[in-house]
Formats: sequence, structure tokens, C-alpha cells
Amino acid sequence: MSDAVKIVVDDKLALSEPFTKAASEFKARSPGKSALVLGSTGEVGREVVKHLMASNAFDKVTVLARRPIEYTGPNAEKLEQKPADFENTEQLERDFAGHTHAFSCLGTTRSKNGKDAFYKVDHDYALNAAKAAKTAGVEHYSNCSSNGADKNSMFLYMKTKGEVDSEIQDMGFPRVSIFRPSMLLCDRKEARLLEKAASYVMPLLDYVMPSKMSIPTSTVAWAMVNNTFKKVDTPIAELLTNKQMLDEFKKSQ
Repeated sequence: MSDAVKIVVDDKLALSEPFTKAASEFKARSPGKSALVLGSTGEVGREVVKHLMASNAFDKVTVLARRPIEYTGPNAEKLEQKPADFENTEQLERDFAGHTHAFSCLGTTRSKNGKDAFYKVDHDYALNAAKAAKTAGVEHYSNCSSNGADKNSMFLYMKTKGEVDSEIQDMGFPRVSIFRPSMLLCDRKEARLLEKAASYVMPLLDYVMPSKMSIPTSTVAWAMVNNTFKKVDTPIAELLTNKQMLDEFKKSQ
């Protein structure tokens, strides 16, 4: 599988005692849960898979992706892979069937694939997946969006992200969580020129404006998974900012 995406859970994964305790309490309180991850071969998606597998909180973790995954780490027997077809809504409903939780990390960029392809992935595919999840009875839908997302924005990227956030919130999930990170910090193999430059500048800006400008992809994933473990008794639609994610992570360490 030369085109496979490698996902390795090793000692670098920062799982704190509060995180593992929350995972254990979630599993005891809500046994038999299963999770499905969209965009599992992307930077945030890979980290979400790592945290889900390491937490051992779910009986099954399914990844829906166009490329195969080579996973190395704990609980490998719980990982299931399915090919992704985001244009086949009936198949998507079958893929989501039996899953209680979903994590959407879908996304591409206009600069990499062009305006039309960007909109198809970040808007059409994202909403096709969310609608299928709702039809299939998913209890908690977590979506990785972007800081500045606004359906009324004049900028395509922010407008698209805002439209998707708004529609997902209105679908009627028992619980929906929208995460809005700022500049993502990661070891991207195909890092874009702007991202490379930003990786040098961001530490300085973060020193001046902490919790505002950037966040590691691993921290976003930690926040998405850790948030799932929180007990919620009533239907809720929540937005979590870059600062909130960083603050929660720092408190847990």
C-alpha cells in the first residue's frame, strides 16, 4: 500500500491523566459507542484517529477515506476502514449506520485545487456527510471549521465554512460541536509557501497575542475528542474557539 497514509500512536501523543480519566468515565457511562471519522487522512483527521484509538473509549472507530490507512498503535482491532464516496448519499447513510459519534475534518484549499473543487469538498461533501449522519441517527456531530467562519463573509473560504457550520447547527442533532481553530501548526509534508513562512512568524505573534493566532493540529484533535467525553444532559449546539481549545488543553496538562 504505497499510497497508504501512516498513522502511528507513540510516546509523543500527549494524553494527560484528566483525558484518560474522562475517557474511562465516558466508556463506563455510555458503553457500546462507536465513532466515524471523515477526513481521516488530513492533518487534523489523523490526529483525531490517534486520540480516539488511544483513548479506548469507543467499541469501534471507522475511518471514511479515499486513501487506505496503515495504523500502528493500541486497539488496532477496533479500527475499520471504508472507502469514501461523498456524492453517494445513500451509501453515506449506510456507512454512518450504527455509529453514535462523528468527527468531520473534511477540507481542502482553493489554492491547491481551485475554487470549484474547494467548494465541492468543503461545502457539498461536508453537508452530504452531515445530512447522512443525521439520517443515520448519529447522536453527536463534531465539525472542524475555521476561525472567522461567517456565512455572510465576502471571502469564499470564511463564507463557505460559515454556511456549513450554520446548516449543521440547524439539522437537529442531539448534540453538535463546531470547532474553530486559527492557523494550524503541523508537520505537513507538502507544506505550502505561506504556511512555511507562517510557521516561523506565528511563535512571535503568539507571544504578543497568546491563544489567538495559531494552534497545533494535535491540540485541535485533543479538544474534539476530549469534548466528546463531557456529560451533556440536554440537546446542545456549541461553538469552541481557538482560545477555548488551547485553554482546555493547558488546564489538563
